Amino acid sequence: MLPTDSLFLLMFTSGLLGGFGHCVGMCGPIVATYSLGIEGRAIAPHLLYNLGRIVTYSVLGGVVGMTGSFVGVVGPIERFQNIALCLVGIAMIIMALSLGGWMPLPRGRGQGAEGRGNNDPITCFINRVVKYISGARTVGAYFPMGLILGFVPCGLLYTALIAAAGAGVGARNQAEGFLHGMLLLLLFGIGTSPALFLFGKIVSMKSEWLRGKLYRASALTMIVMGILFVYRAIR
Repeated sequence: MLPTDSLFLLMFTSGLLGGFGHCVGMCGPIVATYSLGIEGRAIAPHLLYNLGRIVTYSVLGGVVGMTGSFVGVVGPIERFQNIALCLVGIAMIIMALSLGGWMPLPRGRGQGAEGRGNNDPITCFINRVVKYISGARTVGAYFPMGLILGFVPCGLLYTALIAAAGAGVGARNQAEGFLHGMLLLLLFGIGTSPALFLFGKIVSMKSEWLRGKLYRASALTMIVMGILFVYRAIR
């Protein structure tokens, strides 16, 4: 038996309980943003998104466990975390503006007199980005989305990484430290997934209702959260 067996169970339980409390409150707006564009019965997007998060958590846990240092690993990636948080905030604002009807999707270019003048590369690129964020996405887009969003700063995640660093310090070698840290964050990520999965499913199943009843209210909430994310990233 590994000496950290009890810690593994504790980490999974922490993720499970924290998922229904902290994670839904922290990541709920992000999950709601992408869930509004998913069909109610679709499961794969939610699974792939959470799998992406778990992979990122596991890699971070392994690195922290291998080095035995929380500050040494989290410090260098802080800038990347801020970039990820800023991009997430911008994406939320763009999608919310589209959902609220305040920024209609760009029309096809090159069609008639109205379509002329929209062929410059910058405009075309912006149009494609807006269409991608605001419109329907392929299933394969949700895994890399989860990978990136796994870097979003989170107090609960930092606590788990500190535990991984502690397990790494007590390991006999770096390989064992990496394994312990990776498994700890793997279980933590798995524990947080049920809450976010259920939340995403509820939002996607009720997407038509949300559009009809809380259409602009939900869009305004997303805009506020997006602005807060961008502010946190650049402050």
